[in-house]
Amino acid sequence: MITSNREPVEWLGLMADPLLAQSAIDRLQSAAHELVLDGESYRQRQKPTVTDDLDQPPPVRRSSRRRT
Repeated sequence: MITSNREPVEWLGLMADPLLAQSAIDRLQSAAHELVLDGESYRQRQKPTVTDDLDQPPPVRRSSRRRT
């Protein structure tokens, strides 16, 4: 499985040897199934939000490691 946010044509510029790059891309595309996902990014949903509670200190993070 290969995932990318770029079109295969854009991959050519990222590889040093254009002939080998084209050969590799041709082989990948000849047997590939392409699945294009459109929609809202999960990164935007998981992005932390700014709150008005700036007076409160950050929560204390406790380590799960045991000290010996």
